Parts: sequence; structure tokens; C-alpha cells
Amino acid sequence: MRLFLGGSNGLILYEDEEVTLLHSEPINCAVRPSAGKVIAGTESGWILIWDGNGDARVTEKDLGDGVHSIGIAGGVQAGAKIFAGSIPASGWVSKDGGDSWSELDSFRDAPGKDSWSAPWGTALTSAIAGHPKDPKTLYFGVEVGGLYRTRDAGKKWVDLELPVADVHAVQVAPARHERVYVTTSQGAFCSDDDKVFTWRLMGNELGYTMGLAAHPVEPERVIISEASGPPDTWDERGGARCSIHLSTDAGKRFRTVAKGLKGAVQRRALVINPKVPSEVAFGTSDGEVHYSNDGGESFDLVGSGLGNLKTVLFA
Repeated sequence: MRLFLGGSNGLILYEDEEVTLLHSEPINCAVRPSAGKVIAGTESGWILIWDGNGDARVTEKDLGDGVHSIGIAGGVQAGAKIFAGSIPASGWVSKDGGDSWSELDSFRDAPGKDSWSAPWGTALTSAIAGHPKDPKTLYFGVEVGGLYRTRDAGKKWVDLELPVADVHAVQVAPARHERVYVTTSQGAFCSDDDKVFTWRLMGNELGYTMGLAAHPVEPERVIISEASGPPDTWDERGGARCSIHLSTDAGKRFRTVAKGLKGAVQRRALVINPKVPSEVAFGTSDGEVHYSNDGGESFDLVGSGLGNLKTVLFA
């Protein structure tokens, strides 16, 4: 098992319990645009790139007050555009693999922008999901502000009128591209039609949902993480009381496959291996890594003491 972990301890390569620190800057998000490469966004607004050897390098130091989301347009392919979201809520694009970035000025004028807010005072671009095949179609989630789509690579934006504006994670189902999954502070939602966008609430009594992983081959299989409440309720006494839920019918019903976790599984800390879908991993806010080799039916604790983990990727 070989994973990239990002969080309060920096960017880490984790292989068979061996830890290799690639950069010490706290990480919020990361993507793998190609084999042997990782692009990560940091808490301080930097972009880091690891090219497969040595330490990660800094390519940008001024993408807002923190980079909170990164996505790839059109799926993993040579020359794909990379998009990033930051705080204050804004969007950025790189056309050269992450070496240079320019702001998407149009996103600052997205419909309803004046109503964006957050309990901490400033809304952030919390989630970015690219369409697996169409490089011009992307979804941006705002915490707190809603879910937006562009079909022209960021020139114009449409509010998709998600029932809950506090967006945590977004994914276009890899095995059914017209289906979009979203997690929020008030449950998880799914639309099965990317033209009409009629949203249905997934499962029963799901609360503060965060992590999201849709199966790369089976269109009905999706895994979601849920905590008992927002981060300010996670304390040493009760912890996050986090659970992992698995659905095999596109979220109509869920069953719990892990529960009672003291650390929460955050927005990008739950992942299915796209090359070996039987492998699933998640990291927690109290530094644990859990691994499954049966498609998420059961998990084993494989690492601990790794900081507040915010992103997990299979290497």
C-alpha cells in the first residue's frame, strides 16, 4: 500500500508504515495529474509540486489566504488544465501543469456571490470536480454559498440550486457522468441528470457529511463520511464520532462500515483507488489511516500519529 497524505504535518509519502516527508507546509488538498506527480494546495495559499524525486517544490505563493480545493479538467491526461479554489472564495487555473496560475475573474461575479458567507466570516471555494471526459465542464462548491457549474472552462457560471448552500465535497460519478454527488453540513445529495439537476437527499438521517468517494467502475457504489457535527464540536472527550457509510444503490440506502471514530474524515480524506477499486483508504483528523482491500466493506487501522489529515491519494 502506497499513499500520499496531506495535512498538518505536511505532504507525506506513506508506504508500508514508512513515512517520507516531501514538504513540511500544512496541506489542505492535492491531486495526481499524472503518474509520479502530485500537486498540493497549502494552508498558507501556496502550490507545491512533487515530480517523483526529492522534496516537493513551491511554484506559487499567492493563491489567496489558503488553497482549499484542487481539481483536474477532463480527467487525468497530458496537458489537462488544473483548477484551484481558495479563501476568500475564488478560482484559479493553471495551463502548464501547476507551474503558473491565473485567476478566474468570472467566478468573483458568479450569481448570488453577494450572499456568500461563513461562520468564520469569509466564504471559501471548498470543492472542485472536473467532468471525467469534458475538459470545459467543472463544478465549484462554496462553503457557504452553493454549487456552481461552468460548461465553458470558467467563462460563465450557473447556480445549480443545491438545497443546502454549505458545500463540502463534489464528485461526478466516474462510471455514470450524468450523476453528481455532493456532501454538505445537512446531509448528502445526488442528481442523476446533469441537464435538469433535480436533487435528492441521499440515505436516511445523514448529518454533517464530508468525505466522498464514488466507485470508478460500479455506478451505484458510493462511500461517504459523516461526523456528529461541525469541527468546533470535535473535542477530546467525545471526538468527532465519525462514521463511514457505504451505498450500493447510488445513495438510496446506506450501511455503516466504520463507526465511532474519534477523528473526523474530512472532505478529501476518503478515496477509492482508481486503478484497483477494491482498495479504499481514509485518514482522520486525529492522524489515523484506515485501509480496505474489499471495496470498503471493512477497514483496518494501518497508521497513526500522522497529524490532522485533510487529503489522501493512492500513489
